[in-house]
Amino acid sequence: MKYDCEIIQDLLPLYQDNICSGRSREAVEEHISGCDVCRKMAEQMNDSTVEMKLIREKDSVIRKHQKNVNKKTTTIGAAMAGILMIPVIVCLICNIAVGHALDWFFIVLTAMLLVASFIVVPFIVDTRRVMWVILTSTVSLTLLLLTCSIYTHGRWFFVALSGCIFGISVMFAPFVIVPLCRETRLKRHTAALAVLWDTIWLYLLLAACGVYIHGDAVYWYMALTISGYIVVLVWIYVFIIEYGKGNGLIRAGMLVVISGIWLGVANDVINFFLAPVGADDGHGLGELDLSKGFSVGELEILNANILFVIIVVSVCVGGIMIWMGIAKEKDRHESDK
Repeated sequence: MKYDCEIIQDLLPLYQDNICSGRSREAVEEHISGCDVCRKMAEQMNDSTVEMKLIREKDSVIRKHQKNVNKKTTTIGAAMAGILMIPVIVCLICNIAVGHALDWFFIVLTAMLLVASFIVVPFIVDTRRVMWVILTSTVSLTLLLLTCSIYTHGRWFFVALSGCIFGISVMFAPFVIVPLCRETRLKRHTAALAVLWDTIWLYLLLAACGVYIHGDAVYWYMALTISGYIVVLVWIYVFIIEYGKGNGLIRAGMLVVISGIWLGVANDVINFFLAPVGADDGHGLGELDLSKGFSVGELEILNANILFVIIVVSVCVGGIMIWMGIAKEKDRHESDK
């Protein structure tokens, strides 16, 4: 034979995947036409049953390895949970020994639950670890705040709870909502759902603060109008980013323009809303006087001039971005034709 069997057998995988050179293909075909051993090996490699068997073996190895890893992590989680139970048991014994009611003991217990949600939970859950850590830590924090409030006879529980959950939601709500909605029809609306959840807790926080301080009509009016002005801008962001038309440049340009204008007229809008309750400070674009420049001697004029520059710059920059996005869209349409 012209070629050695070992050389041909080394080329067989490349030959079967059709990634060898033309001369190598000719050499393989010439050899297997006269070599029963290499021809049989080529036929076996071409048989899909062999490939399926290899896939099943690979999957079996992966499942076995994952099972072993899960077993080890569960064992570690159980051991860490046992370690965390030591201070709980010690506190329980001390509390009973001194004849106290089980009051502050529950503070220790819920504090250990909060620690366990960060240390133990990642080891005992197999999937969506971040989501479960966030959920369990939020529940544990709620129980800790509740026990502290009961122990101190405080009225601050709902204020503290709404503030904590609002802060947690702003940072981590997407890590919970995205996994929950991934396999549902809501997967395209995860950003809107996250902002809706944050909005609800923002107003629950304002309501809890208002009840706690016995806020009057002025408080409610100021809280709702000022926060509403900011919340509307956030929702505009969501609709433009999630549902807006055009490419990224067009939508980014729209956001730059809207943000600049929204910031530039913020003082005037807030003053307009606060005028009925006599809380406006009069600072806004009404003090605009570009002839005086940006002297710090008159802060009202300085503030108005800066806001005006922000509006002009944002409109110009955003307009350029939108124009570039439109030009990019035209070029893409022309190239598609």
